[in-house]
Amino acid sequence: MQTQKLVERVAKQLRDASRQLVHLSTEDAFSYIADACRKELPIDFSAIAMANNGQYVLKAWSGEAHPLANSFPLNVNECTPLLTEEVVTHLHLLESCALFQMMQYTDVPSWFTVPFKIDDTRFGFCLIGYLTPIELIPDMGTVFNEFGKDVGVSMLYQHEKDDKQQLEQLLLYQQTLLNETLIGDAFDGLTKKISELLQNSVVIFDRFHHVLSEAWLDTKQPYDSLNEHHPIHVGHDVLGYIALLKPSPTTHYVQLSIEVAKNMYAIQFMKQKVAVEAYEKKKEQLLERLLQQPFDMQSVLAQANLLNIDLTLPLFIAVVETTIDMTEKAKPFEPALTVIQHYEHAVLLFKDRTQCHAFYDHIQKSAPIKLLYSRPIQKLQDVRTELTKLQQALPLISTACIDYATLGVLPLLQEIEHYDAFVTEQLAALSPQLVDTLKQYLAHNGHASETAKALFIHRSTLLYRLEKIEEALHCSLQHSETRFTLQLALKLKELHNL
Repeated sequence: MQTQKLVERVAKQLRDASRQLVHLSTEDAFSYIADACRKELPIDFSAIAMANNGQYVLKAWSGEAHPLANSFPLNVNECTPLLTEEVVTHLHLLESCALFQMMQYTDVPSWFTVPFKIDDTRFGFCLIGYLTPIELIPDMGTVFNEFGKDVGVSMLYQHEKDDKQQLEQLLLYQQTLLNETLIGDAFDGLTKKISELLQNSVVIFDRFHHVLSEAWLDTKQPYDSLNEHHPIHVGHDVLGYIALLKPSPTTHYVQLSIEVAKNMYAIQFMKQKVAVEAYEKKKEQLLERLLQQPFDMQSVLAQANLLNIDLTLPLFIAVVETTIDMTEKAKPFEPALTVIQHYEHAVLLFKDRTQCHAFYDHIQKSAPIKLLYSRPIQKLQDVRTELTKLQQALPLISTACIDYATLGVLPLLQEIEHYDAFVTEQLAALSPQLVDTLKQYLAHNGHASETAKALFIHRSTLLYRLEKIEEALHCSLQHSETRFTLQLALKLKELHNL
């Protein structure tokens, strides 16, 4: 009779407790359940373990302190599935179960577990232990089993309530970040806000892993101490990374919050991209005005001033041919050097040739580059003429940074028509060896000793070859007019790869 009354009192106590769960937060509910289990029974301890990411994690402990509490978490796959399906006791003798092994190791003689479940949803279990051997009451298993179902219903309700609250928080979080993104032009304000909302130190890198912005909750740490790097996509392109100092919780809410943050940064990157594209378009318009005829000096200078481009004379202009986009790489050189895309080439405007050579050295580390720059321009109206000359002469050079003035007569020779007939007439009678000998002889201004040294031959051998050249061409190499004609033929042959 006494046992029956005890069972009834425990059943009533547990029913009343389960009704209160809906009014409590998740964490408070765990503690409340652990305490409620001990109210009508001489239980030494009760513990709540919940499944989370493949582990049973201890959420609450009530009663006597015991080393058992330090044994959590337990891997779910190392425990019997019965823990979340039915009442399990020390009498089951589940030797392969990690929980059963742990209870034996910590000398808990009598214990049982209560599953928290609703239909096919398994939440975890309540562990009830006695530090002295007792005889378990069979009917009590049914009472606790029903209590476990009631707790499962409450937990399902609690999860739905938590999801709703987190959704509301996420929407508020998104609105806060969106406001910061739309109002602010830089990353700093957004990074600071995300750091506060995630309660984590945040560092933003660009696609080349340069730091764009950072916000530290405490003392700044080395960048290699950052634990997580999340790519920020705009379309198929990765434009940057958001890095976190502490590992972020794997909860759905936190992961969604990170996704929202990434989306806000993507918007900021897109804003910058639009701004850069607009700026590049305005630079292209400025160059078009520089090339226009008739030339409008006032509008050119007004637009250059707005773009922070110095057109003070003297000015240099250059054309560039390369395989990469130079927009980002030119930033360290602005405003001393300006890059403007003009059809298939890029155009440089600058005032100091050392800046031009430094820019060339910077670019050629990443890709082959041909750069040809003008003489100092003394009138802005001459930009059109100089640009045309540079564009026509660019094919004459290899990958190098060249001053147009050093090309000599090559640009003029490029304009000669019927050059092939002229070259054939002057040089066709010579063998390749004699052509090379003639080229070296003229390059050394007719000095026989220097020419022989350059060709690695004896001076008498050179004199013999020169006689053969004069015989084949029916001319004298001592005449300045002859030398000029042959030099011109050799230049045309080299220029057109004949």
